[in-house]
Amino acid sequence: MLMGMYYPSCRCAFIGMPIVALYVSAWASALLVLAVMGNAKASSRWTSNGTATHAFFVYIQQNLKLTTIHAGSCMILIHIVMDDLTFLVSWGANKETAWSGTNYSLYKALNNYYKVKDINLSNLSGNRWVNAILRRLLRMDGASLEYYRRHRLGKKLESINGNVFQFSEVLYDSEVRRTYMYVDNTVSYVNYMRDQLPDTFAVSAFQNTNAEIFSKREKEQDEYIRSCSGLFTMGHWLKEWLIQQGFSSDKIHAVGGGINVDRSLICPQVKTHNKILFVGKDFKRKGGYITYEAFKFLRGQGRNVELYVIGPSHDPIDDPVEGYHFIGLIPFHEEAKYYNMCDVFCMPSYFEAYGLVFVEALTFGLPCIGRNCYEMPYFINDGKTGLLLENDDPHELASLMQQILDNDTFSQNVVSNRPNYIQEYSWSTVAERISSIIK
Repeated sequence: MLMGMYYPSCRCAFIGMPIVALYVSAWASALLVLAVMGNAKASSRWTSNGTATHAFFVYIQQNLKLTTIHAGSCMILIHIVMDDLTFLVSWGANKETAWSGTNYSLYKALNNYYKVKDINLSNLSGNRWVNAILRRLLRMDGASLEYYRRHRLGKKLESINGNVFQFSEVLYDSEVRRTYMYVDNTVSYVNYMRDQLPDTFAVSAFQNTNAEIFSKREKEQDEYIRSCSGLFTMGHWLKEWLIQQGFSSDKIHAVGGGINVDRSLICPQVKTHNKILFVGKDFKRKGGYITYEAFKFLRGQGRNVELYVIGPSHDPIDDPVEGYHFIGLIPFHEEAKYYNMCDVFCMPSYFEAYGLVFVEALTFGLPCIGRNCYEMPYFINDGKTGLLLENDDPHELASLMQQILDNDTFSQNVVSNRPNYIQEYSWSTVAERISSIIK
C-alpha cells in the first residue's frame, strides 16, 4: 500500500515491523510514503523461527546507521536522510594522521550529519617529486607553494556545486555553491605577527615564509572570508581578532576542536606532588626553555621536583640538572603513562593557534599552566583548573608551578570537570556546531 502527501520538515525516515518509511524534504515539502510489507508474525513464515526477518532488519540498521525505537511489538528504525557535503581535503600519505588526525576525525564526525563526499586534493596537485624540485629551485617554502597550488585546484574543481567544506580557500561561493572553511589561523594574523609581534613571529613556525607571497595571499584570503558562507575557527581568540579587524561577526563561528582520548587509558597513580609534564615537538615555540629554567630554579631552592619532556625528536637540553627526564617522541598510548603519573602540565607557548594538548592533560586530571594569550585562557580557568603566566619570567613560572604542586584543590577541580572536557572537546560536538550553521 502506498500513500502520498506533502509534509514540511527535516529529512527523516522511519522503518519498522510493519515497515513504515517516512521521507520528508529538508527545504520545503516532500512525499510521505507508507510502505506496509507485513508484520513480524507473517514474515516469520519465511523461516521456521523468523531468523530471516531479524537478519534483514539488522542488515538495514547497520548499513543505514539507523536508530532503534521499540513501540510495543513493533521495532521502529529511524533514519535521517542526509544532505550532500563536498569535503575538500589533502589526505597526504596517511588519511588518519593528516593535520594530526584533525581532518579525518572531523570527516568521520560530519558523516553523522551529511552524506560526505571527500575529494583528496593531494591527488590533484601534480607529481610530488616535481613539486619538491620546483620548491627547491624556486627556493619556496611549503606555505608559499600552496599559494600557487590553490589556483590550479580551484580551476579543476570549479564545476562542484552545493555545500563545500574546505581547509583553505580553494573554491569560492557562487550562485550554485556555498563554501565554508575551517582554520586554526589565518594569513592575516601571520602577517600581523610579522609586523607587530616580531619576537613571537621569530618562534612562530612561520618565520621562514615568503613575505611577498604571504601579502598577496592575505588579500585573497580576506576576500574569501568576506564572500564565503561561513568561516569556522578552532579558537575563540581568532574569531575575536578577526572581528576586531572588521570582519562580520555573523560570518565567523568559533566551533572548537576535538580530542580522541581513550578513556580506558585514564588511570591516575598516587600523586607525589613533584612531577611536571611538558609535551610539545617544537620545544622553543611552546616555551620549553623557560619551563626548564623554572624547574631548574625550583631545584636550586631545594624542591625535589622532576620535569618530564615529551615530543622533541632530540634532547634540547645540554648537561641537564638532576630530576630532568627526556622521553622524546612516543605514541600517545605511551604518553598516557606520564599524564597519569605527573602532577601538573606546563606549556607556556609563545604562539599556539589552538592547543588541544591542554584538553588532553585536563582530561587526564592534570592542572595546567599556560600563557595568558591565544586559546590558553579559554582552556584554563585561572586560579581554578590551572594558572596563567603573564610575563616571560622563569621565576614567575616557578612560582606558578609551586602553587599548583602545593595545592590539591587544583587537581580536584580538574577531575570534577572531566565529563565537561570530554563532551565540550569531542569531534561529535564540533560537527554538531558546524551542522547547525551550514544551511
